Amino acid sequence: MPLSLRLKAVPKPVLVAFAIVIAVKLGVLLAFGPAAQLDTTDYVGYADAILSGGFHHVDLATDPMPITLRRPIGYPAVIAAAKIVAGSYWRWAVVLFQYAVSLWATVMVYRLARAFHLGVWLSLGVVAAQATAMQFVVDQAVLSDSLTGSTMTIATCILGLIALHREPVLLLEYLCVGAMVTVAFLMRDVIAYVAVGLLPLVVAAALAERSPLRQLAAGILVFLPLIATNVAYIEWNRTRVGAPVVTSTSQAVLFGALIEAAHYDHSIFSGSTPIDEVGRLLLKDMEAGRHGYEVDATIDLHRDYGWDAIRMSHEVTQAYLRAWRDHPRAQIFHIFHHISETQLHQAVRPIETVRDVLLWNTGSSHDFGAERAVKNGNWWMIPAVIANWLVMTASVFVFGAFLAVTPIRLLREGWTAETSVSVGFWCFYLAAGLLYAAVHLEPRYLTPVVAGSIVVGVVNIVRTIEFFRHPSAMKPAREKIARV
Repeated sequence: MPLSLRLKAVPKPVLVAFAIVIAVKLGVLLAFGPAAQLDTTDYVGYADAILSGGFHHVDLATDPMPITLRRPIGYPAVIAAAKIVAGSYWRWAVVLFQYAVSLWATVMVYRLARAFHLGVWLSLGVVAAQATAMQFVVDQAVLSDSLTGSTMTIATCILGLIALHREPVLLLEYLCVGAMVTVAFLMRDVIAYVAVGLLPLVVAAALAERSPLRQLAAGILVFLPLIATNVAYIEWNRTRVGAPVVTSTSQAVLFGALIEAAHYDHSIFSGSTPIDEVGRLLLKDMEAGRHGYEVDATIDLHRDYGWDAIRMSHEVTQAYLRAWRDHPRAQIFHIFHHISETQLHQAVRPIETVRDVLLWNTGSSHDFGAERAVKNGNWWMIPAVIANWLVMTASVFVFGAFLAVTPIRLLREGWTAETSVSVGFWCFYLAAGLLYAAVHLEPRYLTPVVAGSIVVGVVNIVRTIEFFRHPSAMKPAREKIARV
């Protein structure tokens, strides 16, 4: 069908809503330009190494944290391509590319909401929530989180649509899902572990195929590109640095997690190894409120003990795993330290997004929508404060419905198209959330899973209302089977 006819078939409110999303994003970009964070410097440095050819060499002798080993190559490659194509305007090219991919993800979120049989206006509400969540903030920044979140959102939405439609599709679609997951992995290598949480959703989608052989092939095709790319990356680094690794990022992030866990059990660093000796010193810094201790750890190990990034990554990983074996209580407390009401407010957060946009671009949130602004006499902020209360309440309801109602519906209704997809998104969220919480969790790390939680949360609220209005319409699965 020609594109013009397809657009005519789309309800006008949908076209208007997406036009508003595009206009707002472009307006923010024109007002502030591309945003940058601390990590941006690393990505740009790696991109320059790609352009110069220096990325083939990793300086393990003098650099405790080589950029070309600490980060995966995906996002620096995007920046390098933008520099070739757009020259000095490469930052704008990167952000516009991120906007395009993010818009694709938002379209897929709308399609997923409609596949759950939500109405047009309710689906647009879901779109508004997703488009103004943390994804909005990272889309405008030169950070890997934007493409990671967008590509994983696209991948999960495709799987959800296949499972909900319950019709066989070309196996190529599963391969496309795998390609999206692989792109996300090349942006952030932790996706190799997060992807394990996709398994229930992949199973739900693969069961739409008619034969066991096609079901098996569908599941394999989702994970095959990721596995192949992971193996290829390891072999590439084996030739570069002589070690079978993807990145050396664990040397800092896992050491930081160890130090934070040691706050609950100082005996984690009771030994006499270099990690224990450095850890004891930096634990005092962490408890005194200092930041950057994870980077200081790598510098100290390199300077005082001669460890390079490869050895640090290996030794710190082993120490982290031993801590789980010997000090599980401290590690569990560390996880709960990262889990807070912040996660409750990620589903619907337009006011918080405005704050983050201001903070990332101007260095201050200007107390937008903050109660303290009103207390300080800024009465013009009252509408924003009221709006923030309302959206935070809505976010708690949506996320609460996602987290609590999803398993209840599975138990009550059994394995249906809706419950299988809902549980798939539920497992994916928990896998990503707990994995990050075990190390370090920030709102921007949750962009790959937030969209699914919004859709399923709203669906659960609607189904709960329908249940109380018409209880007989949602009988438990076993009662329906017995009746048949």
